[in-house]
Amino acid sequence: MVVQAAVAPNRSQRLLLKIPYGSLRRRSVERMTEGRRCQVHLLDDRKLELLVQPKLLAKELLDLVASHFNLKEKEYFGIAFTDETGHLNWLQLDRRVLEHDFPKKSGPVVLYFCVRFYIESISYLKDNATIELFFLNAKSCIYKELIDVDSEVVFELASYILQEAKGDFSSNEVVRSDLKKLPALPTQALKEHPSLAYCEDRVIEHYKKLNGQTRGQAIVNYMSIVGSLPTYGVHYYAVKDKQGIPWWLGLSYKGIFQYDYHDKVKPRKIFQWRQLENLYFREKKFSVEVHDPRRASVTRRTFGHSGIAVHTWYACPALIKSIWAMAISQHQFYLDRKQSKSKIHAARSLSEIAIDLTETGTLKTSKLANMGSKGKIISGSSGSLLSSGRQRPAGGTPPEHGWDPRGDPGRWGELQLGRLQGKLLQSWLCFPDQGWDPNANLRKLLPGIK
Repeated sequence: MVVQAAVAPNRSQRLLLKIPYGSLRRRSVERMTEGRRCQVHLLDDRKLELLVQPKLLAKELLDLVASHFNLKEKEYFGIAFTDETGHLNWLQLDRRVLEHDFPKKSGPVVLYFCVRFYIESISYLKDNATIELFFLNAKSCIYKELIDVDSEVVFELASYILQEAKGDFSSNEVVRSDLKKLPALPTQALKEHPSLAYCEDRVIEHYKKLNGQTRGQAIVNYMSIVGSLPTYGVHYYAVKDKQGIPWWLGLSYKGIFQYDYHDKVKPRKIFQWRQLENLYFREKKFSVEVHDPRRASVTRRTFGHSGIAVHTWYACPALIKSIWAMAISQHQFYLDRKQSKSKIHAARSLSEIAIDLTETGTLKTSKLANMGSKGKIISGSSGSLLSSGRQRPAGGTPPEHGWDPRGDPGRWGELQLGRLQGKLLQSWLCFPDQGWDPNANLRKLLPGIK
């Protein structure tokens, strides 16, 4: 088979080439095997494995992950990796995924899909899928001790997790068994009390009081408690001042906060975004210029303008750059919300949200996402085509003997891949000015995938 492809070396002439189709397919397979393996941890505890191509943008990867949850409000979420300092480093959406400075480790790059930008209340979220993901994100943050919570509040939150997942209280034995399976009790809360049984008893006391609450009410009540915690929605970074004293620097949609190293709850200094005049970094130094009416002196960087105070913190260059990028993005998020407040839809009541969440049931995922069960790996190719990763059952008959690959979606996706690669390369050859992008239209070629 021969495929005719129009190639435009320049705008003045067009050259018609006849290329063997087999050659096209071999080249496409070579292109598709380039890149790097990545494993994206989703908020529902599943993992998405992808071969990320060199040209794939972080925004395209976020679009792909969001499609697993039929997520429309993607602006609150991001994809991050843990850098060498132990902090989360967020992918910049306008950059290619593989251009980021990932830790130099063997194996696939480990990424995390989670909430990056928080808001005042879930009542401002339009879609139920977004609320469900905020709930999963909050549970994860509490369990991983990324949010400081009093142990008694932890017990109350654990009871809402049980109510959401299991319904009304049945028996002590069942609850104790469920608590061992659910991400409800952080390690620190267990250490503060004499025994696991004591902690379970405290949870059971709260759980019994929730009898009759719907799943939606449990989620809303859980998020109301978490949303009132002072450390919720704050991204913390370990820094030092000029004297070498350690501090925590907290960034959120509200502004920049400086905390004592042993107290993440009460900030020592608060710099709201509306006070911000400038922020910048250089090597190991991150600085912010804020408007301070009480300050009368003129600094060297203010070019004659009084009332400007400069605050500086220090860390390793990689972390400083990460702090600066997060500060820039959070400030832009603040400005975007401020400018669009007139367009923001009216907040829904929490009772209305609870009813909607109960009626819609658990978080709806895409058809492809449903193929992978919780805690398992969903395979993908080229950062775009997804498959379930399931294999043909042992002892099953091959396709030529009656086995229908459509009955095994993972295998069906693998069989379709070779054909789709050839189609994509043909499209690229016909429109060379657009560049080779195996991720842009691959899923569109698979019927039934939205």
